[in-house]
Parts: sequence; C-alpha cells; structure tokens
Amino acid sequence: MTAVLDLRAVAIAAAAHGWPVFPLRPGGKRPAIKRWPELASTDEDRIHRWWGYNPRYNVAIATGPAGLHVIDLDAHHMSPPAADLTEALVRLGAHLPRPAPPTLTIATPGGWHLYYRAPHEPLLRCTVARIGDGIDSRGHGGYIVAPGSRTPHGDYTVAVNRPVADLPEMLIHQIIPPPPTLAPIGGRSSSVAAHPDSYLAAILAGEAERVARARLHLRNHTLFRSALVLGRLVAADELSEHDARTVLTDAAAAHIGIEDFTAIEAHRTISNGFRYSSARPRRLRH
Repeated sequence: MTAVLDLRAVAIAAAAHGWPVFPLRPGGKRPAIKRWPELASTDEDRIHRWWGYNPRYNVAIATGPAGLHVIDLDAHHMSPPAADLTEALVRLGAHLPRPAPPTLTIATPGGWHLYYRAPHEPLLRCTVARIGDGIDSRGHGGYIVAPGSRTPHGDYTVAVNRPVADLPEMLIHQIIPPPPTLAPIGGRSSSVAAHPDSYLAAILAGEAERVARARLHLRNHTLFRSALVLGRLVAADELSEHDARTVLTDAAAAHIGIEDFTAIEAHRTISNGFRYSSARPRRLRH
C-alpha cells in the first residue's frame, strides 16, 4: 500500500512546484495517455483520477510547460562511460567554458538529470547529443521521468537536493539549433551525428532529411512515414522513443507555422506513426 500512495504523492509533489505531470505506464517510461502535451496538469483532482485509475503509474513531468530544461547525462553513451556523477559533470564541462552551475540533480537508471529553469526566450526544444556524446536535453515537446518513479532497470532518486538553478547562457548557446540549412544528401544533422551506432545514425539522418525536405502538400504524409520507420526501431528497443521523437520533431520544426501546420499536429502525426508501427518491430543486426 505504501508504494501505491507514494507514486500519487510523487505526482502531487511535482505539481506543487508548478510542474505539469501526467502518467507513464507502470514500471516504464512511455506515456499512459494520449495527447499528453495538452493534458499534462498540476490539477490535484485530475492527478487523483489518473492515479486512482492505476496507482502503479510512473510519473512524468512535461518539461516545456514546467518551465524546465533538463540536461540528461547518459553515462553509458559517454566515451568511455562515466563511472559516477562527478566524472559525468567533468564530461559536460569539457564542452563549456566553465563548470555547469550546481542544481537539483536526479539519479536515473543510466545516468543523471540536471534540472534547470528555462528562459522565456528563446524557446528551447529537446536535443540528442548536440552538446556532446551521451548528453541530451529535454525542453519543449519533451518530458522527464520524475524522481520516485520505478523501472526494472532502477529507480529515479534525488542525488543532489538543491534549488533549481537558471539555465546558464553558455548551455543555452549549446542547445540552440544551428541556423536552418539543407544538409547534403546522405549528410547527418547535428542531433544524430554522435549517435553511438553509426548504422542507426544513418537511418535517423535519412529520415530527418526526408522530413525537413518534404514538399508542402506532402509534409504530414512524409512525417507519418518517417515515424513508422523509426517507430519500428523503437518497438524493437533499438532506439528510445525520446530520441526518435526528438529527431523527427527537430526535422519538422522548419514546417511549423507554415500554412497552419502546428507543433501539436506534428506531435500527433509522430505519435500515430509510433502507434501503428508498435506491432511491427524491426531489429538491426549488430
């Protein structure tokens, strides 16, 4: 009974910070509801309904609406893997003119989350390996698993209990995407070039380029098709849903605001592609 109450309390505690939450599948990291970017909430009644339906739901925080930008240090994807938080912070600092400021830090099953308060402008989206190998970030369009959540690979726990610091300008410069340019055929975008599996990186780059170059009347169809391709890899655990969604969202960003194409429509199209491909996993040979 304690575990049942804990997860509901985790959601309520996060919401008390002003961070909109939504449920994840029990023991997992995938959303348990559709349209989570619209439905994530700080409303206690809604939280009680969600966790009343299934008290084993893990807890997610929608980073954009929460005003957070979270640096995700993945120890296993650093080269060589980081042995502890101190070493991981040194790896992060190698890409910055000075060490990142101390802030609330959460231990994850594979690394650490550094919580920072996002600026109002510019709007910062999620990134994959843009800062460096094994260093992703979660912002608008993304979410993080809240401390207190549990998975078969380990729990999310508070590692450094400090107030959330402002995201420093030096990290903002690393996170902002480069000026939009059309990559040459076969080229790799900055968000995928550092992926540890070169064959998988080539697939990601190809789909990202396909979406970015899509003609106006074919952009939704192209985005859906690319989501099907990457969704099959997600279904086979060859690729995380976060990485797949980030690559496609970055690629679709060039179309946002053109003839009523919105970020919500892009998110829905990607989600539909992932859902339809979930029963057809594609496994790569390693």
